[in-house]
Amino acid sequence: MIDRLILVVALAAAVAVVVWGLRRRPPVGRRSVNRSGLPAGVYLLTSDGCDTCDRARSKLIGLGVAHTELSWQNNPAVFERLGIDAVPSVLQIDSTGSGTWWRGGVPRRPFRLP
Repeated sequence: MIDRLILVVALAAAVAVVVWGLRRRPPVGRRSVNRSGLPAGVYLLTSDGCDTCDRARSKLIGLGVAHTELSWQNNPAVFERLGIDAVPSVLQIDSTGSGTWWRGGVPRRPFRLP
C-alpha cells in the first residue's frame, strides 16, 4: 500500500513539473511579414524588464545568430507598423524586406539565416 502511495505522489509531482514548465514557455507562432521596411537580417523584438526576452537573447547568442535588438520603448513605430503584439519575438527579414515573424520567442526548429 505504501509503495502505491509513493508511486502516485511521484507521478503527481512529475505531472506538476511538466505542466509548470509548459506554462512558463511562451508559444511560438510563425507568420509572414511583407514590406517590413527593415534591412535584411535577424531582429530580436524586446521590451524593458522582460525576463523571457533575456532568455531569447541568450538563446540567439548561444546559437551564434547575429541579430539586431529592437525594443518596444525605443522603436514603437516598428512594432505598430508590423502589428507586433508579443515579446520576445524574432523577425527574419530577407533582401526584399519581407520575411517571417516568430511570435513569442526563438523558434524551436533551426531557421535559415539571411
